[in-house]
Amino acid sequence: MTNPKAPNEVDVTVGRNVKVIRKMLGMSQETLGAKLGLTFQQVQKYEKGTNRISASKLVAMSQALDCSIGQLFADVDASTNTVPVPPVSIAALKLAGEFDKITSDTQRAAVAKLVATLARQDATFPEHTEE
Repeated sequence: MTNPKAPNEVDVTVGRNVKVIRKMLGMSQETLGAKLGLTFQQVQKYEKGTNRISASKLVAMSQALDCSIGQLFADVDASTNTVPVPPVSIAALKLAGEFDKITSDTQRAAVAKLVATLARQDATFPEHTEE
């Protein structure tokens, strides 16, 4: 028998999405909590999926994070409740948040090309040390 109070996969996914968006914005749990009238501990519980986010808090959360409610449900498959979780580092999340601030399509393309080139070089060349 499953525990009805155990975190549901959808709650965990929504919480993870809140965390990803918050980190992309460079926002702390404390700041998000203050915008919602919550403690950082409550935000932490939402992000872990330990506590479910009510409908009214989801609306407030999307406003505080300047995103759509749909973005909070990204990667939720309503038919199976299966959730793909891509491995993403905090550094990558911060980079993505900064990347979205670039308004020039040309500059965005140049940065994307630079990152792709550096990633390929990093994978093919061993670490070089000064002697």
